[in-house]
Amino acid sequence: MAEFVAVGDAHFTDSSGSGGLSKYVQNPDKMVADEIRRGPVKYARDNGISNILLLGDQYDGPRASYSGQRELADVVRENPDLRWHAILGNHEMYSEVPENGHALELFDQFGLQNLTIYTHPTDVKIDRAPVRFLPYPHLDFSDRALNIFHNEVYGSKSDSGRTVKKEGMNRSKAVAVGGHLHTGHKVRNTYFPGTLYQNNFGEQLPKYFAHIQFNSVADHEIEFINHDPVYKLHTVVLSSRADLENIPRGKKNLVKLVIQDGADVNASDYSAFSNIVLIKNFRSKEDLRAVLTEDLSNAEELVVRVDDFFDVWVESLDVEQSMREKIVDVRRRVLNKIVK
Repeated sequence: MAEFVAVGDAHFTDSSGSGGLSKYVQNPDKMVADEIRRGPVKYARDNGISNILLLGDQYDGPRASYSGQRELADVVRENPDLRWHAILGNHEMYSEVPENGHALELFDQFGLQNLTIYTHPTDVKIDRAPVRFLPYPHLDFSDRALNIFHNEVYGSKSDSGRTVKKEGMNRSKAVAVGGHLHTGHKVRNTYFPGTLYQNNFGEQLPKYFAHIQFNSVADHEIEFINHDPVYKLHTVVLSSRADLENIPRGKKNLVKLVIQDGADVNASDYSAFSNIVLIKNFRSKEDLRAVLTEDLSNAEELVVRVDDFFDVWVESLDVEQSMREKIVDVRRRVLNKIVK
Protein backbone atom coordinates (compact mmCIF):
# COMPACT_ATOMS: atom_id res chain seq x y z
CA MET A 1 0.00 0.00 0.00
CA ALA A 2 1.49 3.34 -1.08
CA GLU A 3 0.91 6.31 1.21
CA PHE A 4 1.08 9.99 0.40
CA VAL A 5 0.46 13.37 1.97
CA ALA A 6 -1.06 15.78 -0.58
CA VAL A 7 -0.72 19.56 -0.25
CA GLY A 8 -2.86 22.02 -2.21
CA ASP A 9 -1.91 25.34 -3.73
CA ALA A 10 0.86 26.88 -1.59
CA HIS A 11 1.04 30.16 -3.53
CA PHE A 12 4.56 31.20 -2.64
CA THR A 13 5.23 34.66 -4.08
CA ASP A 14 6.09 35.32 -7.69
CA SER A 15 8.67 37.78 -9.03
CA SER A 16 6.25 40.70 -8.53
CA GLY A 17 5.89 39.87 -4.83
CA SER A 18 2.31 38.70 -5.25
CA GLY A 19 1.18 35.52 -3.56
CA GLY A 20 -0.42 34.08 -0.46
CA LEU A 21 -0.83 36.69 2.25
CA SER A 22 1.90 38.97 0.88
CA LYS A 23 -0.42 41.99 1.10
CA TYR A 24 -0.88 41.55 4.82
CA VAL A 25 2.08 39.82 6.48
CA GLN A 26 5.84 40.14 6.58
CA ASN A 27 7.91 37.25 5.20
CA PRO A 28 4.92 35.59 3.49
CA ASP A 29 7.06 32.87 1.93
CA LYS A 30 8.50 31.83 5.28
CA MET A 31 4.94 31.76 6.62
CA VAL A 32 3.89 29.31 3.88
CA ALA A 33 7.00 27.17 4.35
CA ASP A 34 6.33 26.99 8.09
CA GLU A 35 2.74 25.89 7.46
CA ILE A 36 4.08 23.04 5.32
CA ARG A 37 6.63 22.11 8.01
CA ARG A 38 4.26 22.01 10.95
CA GLY A 39 1.37 20.45 9.04
CA PRO A 40 2.05 18.02 6.17
CA VAL A 41 5.73 17.34 6.94
CA LYS A 42 5.13 16.70 10.64
CA TYR A 43 2.13 14.50 9.83
CA ALA A 44 4.15 12.51 7.29
CA ARG A 45 6.92 11.91 9.82
CA ASP A 46 4.53 11.04 12.64
CA ASN A 47 2.82 8.46 10.43
CA GLY A 48 5.80 6.99 8.59
CA ILE A 49 4.81 8.43 5.19
CA SER A 50 7.64 9.13 2.76
CA ASN A 51 5.87 10.70 -0.24
CA ILE A 52 4.57 14.26 -0.39
CA LEU A 53 2.51 15.48 -3.35
CA LEU A 54 2.42 19.18 -4.30
CA LEU A 55 -0.79 19.70 -6.27
CA GLY A 56 0.19 22.70 -8.39
CA ASP A 57 0.26 26.48 -7.96
CA GLN A 58 3.24 26.25 -5.68
CA TYR A 59 3.80 29.83 -6.92
CA ASP A 60 1.44 32.68 -7.64
CA GLY A 61 2.91 33.40 -11.08
CA PRO A 62 5.10 31.89 -13.81
CA ARG A 63 8.26 33.48 -12.41
CA ALA A 64 8.96 32.61 -8.78
CA SER A 65 10.46 35.16 -6.41
CA TYR A 66 13.91 34.57 -4.93
CA SER A 67 12.47 34.18 -1.43
CA GLY A 68 9.75 31.85 -2.67
CA GLN A 69 12.26 29.59 -4.38
CA ARG A 70 14.56 29.63 -1.37
CA GLU A 71 11.84 28.78 1.14
CA LEU A 72 10.38 25.87 -0.82
CA ALA A 73 13.86 24.54 -1.65
CA ASP A 74 14.79 24.75 2.04
CA VAL A 75 11.78 22.66 3.08
CA VAL A 76 12.64 19.99 0.50
CA ARG A 77 16.35 20.07 1.38
CA GLU A 78 15.65 19.79 5.12
CA ASN A 79 13.80 16.53 4.51
CA PRO A 80 16.03 14.45 2.23
CA ASP A 81 14.35 11.21 3.26
CA LEU A 82 10.99 12.42 2.00
CA ARG A 83 10.21 12.15 -1.70
CA TRP A 84 8.52 15.23 -3.12
CA HIS A 85 6.40 15.15 -6.28
CA ALA A 86 5.19 18.43 -7.82
CA ILE A 87 2.89 19.12 -10.77
CA LEU A 88 2.44 22.47 -12.51
CA GLY A 89 -0.64 24.59 -11.85
CA ASN A 90 -2.22 27.25 -14.03
CA HIS A 91 -0.72 30.13 -12.03
CA GLU A 92 2.79 28.83 -12.63
CA MET A 93 2.64 28.70 -16.42
CA TYR A 94 2.93 31.32 -19.14
CA SER A 95 0.69 29.14 -21.29
CA GLU A 96 -0.63 25.61 -21.37
CA VAL A 97 2.66 24.59 -22.98
CA PRO A 98 5.32 24.19 -20.24
CA GLU A 99 8.15 24.79 -22.72
CA ASN A 100 7.01 28.41 -22.88
CA GLY A 101 8.15 28.85 -19.29
CA HIS A 102 7.01 28.04 -15.77
CA ALA A 103 7.83 28.86 -12.15
CA LEU A 104 9.68 25.64 -11.34
CA GLU A 105 12.23 25.77 -14.16
CA LEU A 106 15.18 26.74 -11.96
CA PHE A 107 14.61 23.89 -9.52
CA ASP A 108 16.50 21.65 -11.92
CA GLN A 109 19.61 23.62 -10.94
CA PHE A 110 19.15 23.22 -7.19
CA GLY A 111 20.41 19.66 -6.93
CA LEU A 112 17.36 18.41 -5.04
CA GLN A 113 17.52 14.69 -5.67
CA ASN A 114 14.35 14.06 -3.65
CA LEU A 115 12.15 16.39 -5.77
CA THR A 116 10.50 15.33 -9.03
CA ILE A 117 8.66 17.91 -11.13
CA TYR A 118 6.08 16.68 -13.63
CA THR A 119 5.57 19.09 -16.54
CA HIS A 120 3.75 16.59 -18.78
CA PRO A 121 1.31 13.74 -18.11
CA THR A 122 3.35 10.90 -16.64
CA ASP A 123 2.51 7.38 -15.50
CA VAL A 124 4.72 5.97 -12.75
CA LYS A 125 4.63 3.38 -10.00
CA ILE A 126 5.35 4.51 -6.47
CA ASP A 127 5.73 1.76 -3.90
CA ARG A 128 4.13 -0.53 -6.51
CA ALA A 129 1.01 1.63 -6.80
CA PRO A 130 0.08 3.12 -10.21
CA VAL A 131 0.03 6.93 -10.22
CA ARG A 132 -0.76 9.27 -13.08
CA PHE A 133 0.55 12.82 -12.74
CA LEU A 134 -1.47 15.35 -14.73
CA PRO A 135 -0.11 18.90 -14.62
CA TYR A 136 -2.42 21.69 -15.73
CA PRO A 137 -4.49 21.60 -17.92
CA HIS A 138 -4.58 17.82 -18.40
CA LEU A 139 -7.62 15.80 -17.30
CA ASP A 140 -7.08 12.45 -18.97
CA PHE A 141 -7.82 10.38 -15.87
CA SER A 142 -6.82 6.73 -15.73
CA ASP A 143 -9.44 4.38 -14.29
CA ARG A 144 -6.65 2.12 -13.03
CA ALA A 145 -4.44 4.62 -11.21
CA LEU A 146 -4.37 7.35 -8.62
CA ASN A 147 -4.70 10.57 -10.63
CA ILE A 148 -2.94 13.72 -9.40
CA PHE A 149 -4.12 16.83 -11.25
CA HIS A 150 -4.69 20.59 -11.14
CA ASN A 151 -8.02 21.68 -12.58
CA GLU A 152 -11.78 21.55 -12.07
CA VAL A 153 -14.17 18.67 -12.76
CA TYR A 154 -17.89 18.63 -13.36
CA GLY A 155 -19.71 19.23 -10.08
CA SER A 156 -16.72 20.61 -8.19
CA LYS A 157 -17.30 23.74 -6.13
CA SER A 158 -15.59 27.07 -6.48
CA ASP A 159 -14.42 28.87 -3.36
CA SER A 160 -17.50 31.10 -3.51
CA GLY A 161 -19.68 28.00 -3.26
CA ARG A 162 -20.74 27.93 -6.93
CA THR A 163 -21.04 24.44 -8.42
CA VAL A 164 -19.04 24.19 -11.63
CA LYS A 165 -21.10 22.62 -14.41
CA LYS A 166 -19.68 23.37 -17.84
CA GLU A 167 -20.44 21.43 -20.99
CA GLY A 168 -17.73 18.91 -21.79
CA MET A 169 -16.11 18.94 -18.35
CA ASN A 170 -14.54 15.82 -16.90
CA ARG A 171 -17.19 13.62 -15.23
CA SER A 172 -14.93 10.67 -14.55
CA LYS A 173 -15.47 8.43 -11.53
CA ALA A 174 -11.76 7.57 -11.44
CA VAL A 175 -9.87 8.12 -8.19
CA ALA A 176 -8.26 11.55 -8.27
CA VAL A 177 -6.76 14.17 -5.96
CA GLY A 178 -6.60 17.70 -7.26
CA GLY A 179 -5.33 21.19 -6.68
CA HIS A 180 -6.67 24.54 -7.98
CA LEU A 181 -9.73 24.85 -5.72
CA HIS A 182 -8.92 26.23 -2.28
CA THR A 183 -11.84 24.81 -0.30
CA GLY A 184 -11.72 21.16 0.73
CA HIS A 185 -14.46 18.99 -0.77
CA LYS A 186 -15.18 15.79 -2.68
CA VAL A 187 -17.17 15.12 -5.84
CA ARG A 188 -17.65 11.51 -6.96
CA ASN A 189 -14.18 9.97 -6.42
CA THR A 190 -12.31 13.25 -6.87
CA TYR A 191 -10.88 14.89 -3.77
CA PHE A 192 -9.86 18.53 -3.44
CA PRO A 193 -8.02 18.98 -0.11
CA GLY A 194 -7.82 22.75 -0.63
CA THR A 195 -5.13 24.99 0.80
CA LEU A 196 -3.29 25.06 4.12
CA TYR A 197 -4.39 28.63 4.78
CA GLN A 198 -6.95 31.16 3.56
CA ASN A 199 -5.55 32.93 0.51
CA ASN A 200 -8.50 35.30 0.18
CA PHE A 201 -11.21 36.76 2.37
CA GLY A 202 -14.32 34.64 2.05
CA GLU A 203 -12.46 31.33 2.00
CA GLN A 204 -13.86 29.17 4.73
CA LEU A 205 -12.24 27.29 7.57
CA PRO A 206 -11.33 24.56 8.34
CA LYS A 207 -8.32 23.98 6.10
CA TYR A 208 -6.89 20.60 5.14
CA PHE A 209 -4.24 18.51 3.51
CA ALA A 210 -4.86 14.90 2.46
CA HIS A 211 -3.62 11.50 3.61
CA ILE A 212 -3.80 9.05 0.69
CA GLN A 213 -3.51 5.29 0.96
CA PHE A 214 -3.60 3.66 -2.46
CA ASN A 215 -2.98 0.15 -3.66
CA SER A 216 -5.56 0.00 -6.45
CA VAL A 217 -8.88 1.54 -7.43
CA ALA A 218 -10.59 -1.18 -5.38
CA ASP A 219 -8.23 -0.78 -2.42
CA HIS A 220 -7.68 2.80 -1.34
CA GLU A 221 -8.59 5.37 1.29
CA ILE A 222 -8.32 9.17 1.15
CA GLU A 223 -8.77 11.29 4.27
CA PHE A 224 -8.77 15.05 4.77
CA ILE A 225 -6.53 16.05 7.69
CA ASN A 226 -7.53 19.21 9.53
CA HIS A 227 -4.87 21.94 9.53
CA ASP A 228 -5.03 25.00 11.78
CA PRO A 229 -3.26 27.92 10.03
CA VAL A 230 -1.40 30.55 12.04
CA TYR A 231 -3.08 33.46 10.24
CA LYS A 232 -6.85 33.57 9.87
CA LEU A 233 -8.99 35.86 7.70
CA HIS A 234 -12.21 37.22 9.19
CA THR A 235 -14.93 39.19 7.42
CA VAL A 236 -16.90 41.35 9.87
CA VAL A 237 -20.07 43.18 8.84
CA LEU A 238 -20.88 46.40 10.73
CA SER A 239 -24.53 47.38 10.61
CA SER A 240 -24.58 49.00 14.04
CA ARG A 241 -22.25 49.94 16.86
CA ALA A 242 -23.04 46.67 18.61
CA ASP A 243 -21.29 44.80 15.76
CA LEU A 244 -17.95 46.23 16.86
CA GLU A 245 -17.84 43.42 19.42
CA ASN A 246 -17.47 40.95 16.56
CA ILE A 247 -14.07 42.27 15.51
CA PRO A 248 -11.46 39.76 16.73
CA ARG A 249 -8.27 41.00 18.30
CA GLY A 250 -4.76 39.78 17.68
CA LYS A 251 -2.33 40.57 14.88
CA LYS A 252 -2.78 37.11 13.37
CA ASN A 253 -6.54 37.57 13.00
CA LEU A 254 -6.69 39.65 9.82
CA VAL A 255 -9.97 41.49 9.34
CA LYS A 256 -11.94 42.70 6.36
CA LEU A 257 -14.45 45.25 7.65
CA VAL A 258 -17.68 45.63 5.66
CA ILE A 259 -19.66 48.69 6.80
CA GLN A 260 -23.30 49.38 5.98
CA ASP A 261 -23.98 52.89 4.74
CA GLY A 262 -25.67 54.87 7.50
CA ALA A 263 -24.42 52.63 10.31
CA ASP A 264 -23.89 54.53 13.57
CA VAL A 265 -20.13 53.94 13.53
CA ASN A 266 -17.21 56.01 12.38
CA ALA A 267 -13.53 55.37 11.81
CA SER A 268 -12.54 56.37 15.32
CA ASP A 269 -14.65 53.48 16.69
CA TYR A 270 -12.40 50.87 15.09
CA SER A 271 -9.14 52.74 14.61
CA ALA A 272 -7.60 50.88 17.57
CA PHE A 273 -7.78 47.58 15.67
CA SER A 274 -4.43 47.40 13.90
CA ASN A 275 -5.41 44.03 12.40
CA ILE A 276 -8.02 45.57 10.08
CA VAL A 277 -6.48 45.31 6.61
CA LEU A 278 -9.48 45.94 4.32
CA ILE A 279 -12.51 48.21 4.56
CA LYS A 280 -15.50 48.11 2.20
CA ASN A 281 -19.00 49.62 2.28
CA PHE A 282 -22.40 48.34 1.18
CA ARG A 283 -25.91 49.75 0.76
CA SER A 284 -28.15 46.80 -0.02
CA LYS A 285 -28.27 43.05 0.44
CA GLU A 286 -27.14 42.70 -3.17
CA ASP A 287 -24.16 44.96 -2.47
CA LEU A 288 -23.30 42.95 0.63
CA ARG A 289 -23.45 39.66 -1.24
CA ALA A 290 -21.10 41.05 -3.89
CA VAL A 291 -18.64 42.45 -1.36
CA LEU A 292 -18.53 39.19 0.59
CA THR A 293 -17.61 37.15 -2.50
CA GLU A 294 -15.61 39.65 -4.58
CA ASP A 295 -12.21 38.47 -3.32
CA LEU A 296 -13.03 34.91 -4.34
CA SER A 297 -14.27 35.96 -7.78
CA ASN A 298 -11.49 38.38 -8.62
CA ALA A 299 -8.65 36.93 -6.52
CA GLU A 300 -7.70 40.50 -5.69
CA GLU A 301 -8.74 42.84 -2.89
CA LEU A 302 -8.85 46.55 -2.33
CA VAL A 303 -6.01 47.11 0.13
CA VAL A 304 -6.62 49.85 2.63
CA ARG A 305 -3.24 51.44 3.21
CA VAL A 306 -2.38 53.45 6.30
CA ASP A 307 -2.69 56.72 4.39
CA ASP A 308 -6.17 55.82 3.17
CA PHE A 309 -7.25 54.76 6.66
CA PHE A 310 -5.90 58.00 8.14
CA ASP A 311 -7.76 60.12 5.56
CA VAL A 312 -11.05 58.36 6.35
CA TRP A 313 -10.51 58.85 10.06
CA VAL A 314 -9.70 62.55 9.70
CA GLU A 315 -12.78 63.19 7.57
CA SER A 316 -14.97 61.49 10.18
CA LEU A 317 -13.86 63.79 13.01
CA ASP A 318 -16.48 66.24 14.27
CA VAL A 319 -14.18 69.31 14.06
CA GLU A 320 -13.69 72.34 11.87
CA GLN A 321 -11.92 71.82 8.55
CA SER A 322 -9.04 73.97 9.77
CA MET A 323 -8.46 71.50 12.63
CA ARG A 324 -8.47 68.59 10.18
CA GLU A 325 -5.80 70.37 8.16
CA LYS A 326 -3.70 70.90 11.28
CA ILE A 327 -3.93 67.20 12.16
CA VAL A 328 -2.82 66.24 8.67
CA ASP A 329 0.06 68.71 8.87
CA VAL A 330 1.24 67.37 12.25
CA ARG A 331 1.24 63.81 10.92
CA ARG A 332 3.19 64.89 7.84
CA ARG A 333 5.84 66.67 9.92
CA VAL A 334 6.20 63.72 12.32
CA LEU A 335 6.62 61.26 9.45
CA ASN A 336 9.17 63.50 7.78
CA LYS A 337 11.25 63.52 10.95
CA ILE A 338 11.06 59.73 11.22
CA VAL A 339 12.20 59.30 7.62
CA LYS A 340 15.13 61.69 8.16
